Amino acid sequence: MPLVLVHDEGNLILADDVFVVALDDTGHEELHEANGECFGIGGCAFMVSDYQRLIEAPWNFMLQRFFPDVPRPVHAVEHFRNPTKDQMSALTHFFTKFEFFRLAVTVSTKTINSADAGYIDIVGASILQRIAEVAANASFSRVFILFEASERTDQKVMQALSGKKLRSGNREFPIELGVIPKSACAAALEVADVIAHTAGGQTRHRNRRDSQPVRKDFKDIFQTVDRRLVSFMEITSAVQNNA
Repeated sequence: MPLVLVHDEGNLILADDVFVVALDDTGHEELHEANGECFGIGGCAFMVSDYQRLIEAPWNFMLQRFFPDVPRPVHAVEHFRNPTKDQMSALTHFFTKFEFFRLAVTVSTKTINSADAGYIDIVGASILQRIAEVAANASFSRVFILFEASERTDQKVMQALSGKKLRSGNREFPIELGVIPKSACAAALEVADVIAHTAGGQTRHRNRRDSQPVRKDFKDIFQTVDRRLVSFMEITSAVQNNA
């Protein structure tokens, strides 16, 4: 079943063989105490042909059954802060049993940046590498990246990703970009929000050197599924390549 995206000028129809990446950001790209200690971009990826089965249907079912009082759109930092035991089990089931791609890149106040680039460009370049890594395990005709509309970051992120190409095997695919408003309550972007938030939480957790090196939510999302579905990077240093 094709994926239909509604926009101001009509409908965009994405065929079954399109590889879609839904991304969200976490934290603030200007890293200092006032803005928090972490910035990252993360999300989920899928073939359009798999979207209903792997993401939209099970995600909506889980929300309706276990989070009936949570308003849409869902944001992890607000709505999943203190889940009950049943709610935590439902989230674990969703992320461990449904085999969609998940990816993220983070930086933090501990990242050493000696490159001539801002963090949003560094993370943007790395997220494209993460996309290429998981896309190597899919066969597709187009690559489409979706980002949730944001007053602060969506244009910055889109600019960092625009004009880029994705190499898969011997082929190159131009990156196509789209922004979806929060009001659309798109399941893919709600899932992306949880993934990005979890990646940022793990980076903050590790920087504080807590006794448990891996948070349970991070393990559920990134470490309990087939490794071919996952690409995560915490950037600890960035240097200028003058080659």
